Amino acid sequence: MTGPDSAVRERLAPLLETLSRMAEDEGRWEISSDDTADLLGVEPVAFWRAIAALRDRIGFADAIDGWTDETAGDLVTVLEQIVGAGAEAAMIGAGLFIPAPLGIELAEELLFHARRSCAAHLVNTEELEAMLRHTGRVRAAVDIYLENNVDLEALIDGCAESFRVLHGMPPVAKGTAVRYLATMLARHIVDRRGLLVSLVERLRIAAGQMGYFDPDDRSHEEAARRAAGREPVRRAWARRVMGIGGRLFTAEEVRQRYRELMMRHHPDVDPGGLELCKDVNAAYSVLIAELTGGPDRDG
Repeated sequence: MTGPDSAVRERLAPLLETLSRMAEDEGRWEISSDDTADLLGVEPVAFWRAIAALRDRIGFADAIDGWTDETAGDLVTVLEQIVGAGAEAAMIGAGLFIPAPLGIELAEELLFHARRSCAAHLVNTEELEAMLRHTGRVRAAVDIYLENNVDLEALIDGCAESFRVLHGMPPVAKGTAVRYLATMLARHIVDRRGLLVSLVERLRIAAGQMGYFDPDDRSHEEAARRAAGREPVRRAWARRVMGIGGRLFTAEEVRQRYRELMMRHHPDVDPGGLELCKDVNAAYSVLIAELTGGPDRDG
């Protein structure tokens, strides 16, 4: 006899197979409400009654046209209403859906890959100096340097594949993860500077050693301390953002605090949490690099 989970998977199999074929190349898929009902074997009247009961939980107007990879969360809610509570796990297992807790883990994976990339990067001081002369501003020169020297798409691609393999997901999950991370970047939940914070600081140090300082530095004396490789202000800021003050803490505590803050303030949960999420990502990168001494996960 099959259990509840296997019964749910069996009922969802035609739908999951159809979506997986669509998503093979870039993780994108789109399905109409009529096709969804047919693949589930649900009569139209029963199908729309189930959706009507979810008016306050999904985008009802969107449901009339169907769902895409961008509204997978609403489809999961509909499937749970019709098929049962195992629908979310089935969508995740098929590599077609990343819920918020798993998405935060994916973001942490991206921060790890970015930290490793930053540690391996050799700063081209001649190129940086040319950009400083051209722009006359440290921030502008650093932004151009990052744009020219860091392949963010390759970073995301490698992270997505690593995440997929780590969780034993099918190949289609890589495209789902890539699109999830791209959306986080597009919404500025994670930004380029936040991802590459350790490289940004190395570039700022190099700029200071060349005599270039940001106008928003509190003083040239503080900027000079940064140029000399000492940066207590940045670390103190990161501790404040993470809410761990000046006490001693471990890498695992920082990771746990990161997940708690991201779960609480992710814009999907807290509409006003975007700026804090950006700061949390940057602060996490600062503290975890300090604790591990580099890109290693376990220090």
